[in-house]
Amino acid sequence: MYWKNAIELLKKGQEILQENIDFKNEQIPVRDVTFLNKNSIRVPENLIFYDDDAIDCSDIPEVTEEDIISGKIQWITINEFPIDNEIRNWISKQNIKLNELLPYLLKNFYQTVKFAQKNAAL
Repeated sequence: MYWKNAIELLKKGQEILQENIDFKNEQIPVRDVTFLNKNSIRVPENLIFYDDDAIDCSDIPEVTEEDIISGKIQWITINEFPIDNEIRNWISKQNIKLNELLPYLLKNFYQTVKFAQKNAAL
């Protein structure tokens, strides 16, 4: 079944299975992809068409320095790191903000490596 026909049927309340849809290797607008996803139909990533000019971002507030300082916005989250549960729980209990901690750790690591290179016996 052609994907546009599937959308019409889904809008009428009919159930459509993923394997019954033919995307015909066409570029599918992201709004239609979102609708299909809400109905448990996944569109191959290479067929998703993003029209940046048609995306309305007017209701998205600007990120401020205060958002970052307060922790409301974090650039780095714990879910991005492959760490075991014990460490993950410790980070959460200690209320450690990774976006504040990592720059210090990286700077110290860099300085330590440079120090070791400079002072290593060759």
